[in-house]
Amino acid sequence: MLKKFLLVIVLMLFSTNNFCNAEMPRKEMYLGGLTVGSSTVQMLRMYGNPSKTEGGIEHLYTCHYGDTVTIGYNSYANKLFEIVVTENNGWHTPKGLSVGMTLDKMLELYGESDFVQSGADKSVYAYFHSNGKENDYGLIILVDDATSKILRMELFGGNTMAMFEDIFPNRVERLLYENLE
Repeated sequence: MLKKFLLVIVLMLFSTNNFCNAEMPRKEMYLGGLTVGSSTVQMLRMYGNPSKTEGGIEHLYTCHYGDTVTIGYNSYANKLFEIVVTENNGWHTPKGLSVGMTLDKMLELYGESDFVQSGADKSVYAYFHSNGKENDYGLIILVDDATSKILRMELFGGNTMAMFEDIFPNRVERLLYENLE
């Protein structure tokens, strides 16, 4: 509970945003049938070998499925910690939300987000889930303000809220202010 409170404080310090009390249900924290904590074996069974794999720091690696899906995994734990989708390519949430859909459709499916921050021409919306035990989850959705279309969806998580405190504010800033491919 204290960690969740700290997350809210950290996020409020980094932006002028809106928070809602509702959490996204755990069963919706999936993209393409995978979630944070899914095994690399599950990933390989579902999608085969990635087109490219990059090594990272220590046990952290990134798999690329074409140019539109990247999956981060921890080879030591054999678990996924991040899924990023950048095009409408069949990867979606259990309710069917995918890149290319509209902000209105996102709100229809999931209601108001837990977090909103707007930049010059894009906005970031985020839904969170915490089970209070092992994993915390965030679904970040980048929306083009001019078209109201979803440009990118990121599902990430970790074993403590520290991952959100350390990573989330920087990720929001990057999404809003960098040119993404």
